[in-house]
Amino acid sequence: MSAARTRSRFATRTLATLTLATSLFPTTAMAQKTAPGKATTKTTPAPKAEVTRQPTAKTVAIPVNPNDPVAIINNEVITRAQLADEAIARKGPEILETLIARRLLEQAVRRAKLEVTPEEINNEIDSVARRMAGLSREAWLISLNKERGISPEQYARDIIFPAIALRKLAAGRAQVTDKDIQSAYEATYGDKIRVRIIMTDKLRSAQEIWDGLKKNPNGFEAVARTQSIDQSSASLGGLVGEPITRHAFPLNVSEAAFRQLVDGEPGDKDPSHKPKDGDFTGPIQVAESSYLIIRREGIISTEKKPALDSPNVKKQMHDLIYDVKLKEAMADYYGDLIKASSIENRLAGTTKNANEELDPDSKPDTDRRLMSDPNAAMPQRVSASSRAGAAGAVQSVPNGASSSAAGIPDEEVKRVQNLKTAPAPKN
Repeated sequence: MSAARTRSRFATRTLATLTLATSLFPTTAMAQKTAPGKATTKTTPAPKAEVTRQPTAKTVAIPVNPNDPVAIINNEVITRAQLADEAIARKGPEILETLIARRLLEQAVRRAKLEVTPEEINNEIDSVARRMAGLSREAWLISLNKERGISPEQYARDIIFPAIALRKLAAGRAQVTDKDIQSAYEATYGDKIRVRIIMTDKLRSAQEIWDGLKKNPNGFEAVARTQSIDQSSASLGGLVGEPITRHAFPLNVSEAAFRQLVDGEPGDKDPSHKPKDGDFTGPIQVAESSYLIIRREGIISTEKKPALDSPNVKKQMHDLIYDVKLKEAMADYYGDLIKASSIENRLAGTTKNANEELDPDSKPDTDRRLMSDPNAAMPQRVSASSRAGAAGAVQSVPNGASSSAAGIPDEEVKRVQNLKTAPAPKN
């Protein structure tokens, strides 16, 4: 997938039906009432406590003209245009990308004569709240707002709507085959390998370590502690918490691990060559600068496997694969949508014609100027703009497919995932 397919922040229409309860601070004094004919008892009045005045709500008319004041400090005015310049300098590129993405999706939905209804959005929020955090809808929305600064409107508009829209737009691209179902079954119910690993960033280093291990197989854990660049497993002597399953991503790693550590070479009938605990693979390339040596610690087998021809099991496997393939299709669809569109981003100084790739690393030679003062240059932003895309973090899934949180910006995905361990808010 090209870089142009992983560059956007998603957004769409505001959902007015979502609201959060606001806290009120009443200051009503309670007066004591005495029933007629009843004597009252004199009491010594308690010392008057110092009263802290609560801030009162006030309706504010938002300035609309560039020269309207948004603040006045000692008779000096800060105008709306000055505020806009500061906001654009700090967050303008990210927000504009959100608006561009929103417009692209809205256009695509209209062209396809589809619709995303408020009811669908509400149902999706209910489902996500239960599935991801085990919370009620109200608690989930309050958590998002309180813990992550995501309002209900923003959540519905920027996260939920795009996911539903892209799911509908890309549905025809996700096809599940019998081979896919078989792979999902083997990944779910087949043997799994408990492993230790050594990771290096150079093939030469991996080769040297492998040559040394062949001479001293028992030194695997010590080498993992001192030479593996994977910090999470190095301290444990290379031990990995999750076992490797068949057809797990990256596919070349799981295939090599099972071929060398479980299945053995198909034509080798010598029983002494059958893989066993303690065996390790040769160097396996994971990425451009990442190589693994994997040692087998043990095999985890499922004692009672349900039959694949069971309708319930087959449907379960179909749904599992379909969900993964649909998310991939959603990411691909959005990438194709960007490529097919003409986009002129005057804030970034970039222009992309239809059916032309937009280089995410391009740096236009454009001197941006402030709207309020065309002679002054735009101040540099403190942080680089986020380039979150449709394809999210890759997880281990059957058939080597990447599970992408399509329709959800990466940083929002992390925020939502963090809520799994966040305490439920107190009402």
